[in-house]
Amino acid sequence: MGKLAWQIIGVGAPIAAAFVARKTLTFAWEKSTKRPAPSNPVDDEISMSEALAWTIVSGVGVAVAQLVVQRIAANTVRNNFGDAALPKKFRKQIEEVSD
Repeated sequence: MGKLAWQIIGVGAPIAAAFVARKTLTFAWEKSTKRPAPSNPVDDEISMSEALAWTIVSGVGVAVAQLVVQRIAANTVRNNFGDAALPKKFRKQIEEVSD
């Protein structure tokens, strides 16, 4: 059950977070700049500085949202199903101490 929980929460939540973050950033961009968010940053009608700014804002915003949600999902699965329910790359690393 734990591995299934991770597949649902650990994969689905970051996708949903990216969608919500993108919508939120688009709304904030349009309110603050009074211009629509660039839907095609390579369009000649959009200046290079605006395309670059939107790429940075949206890229960082989406990445941060996904990171936060993925960490919450991993902690939730770990607390409810144990560390073994997570993929190896998300399991806590236990350092072996040798005398």
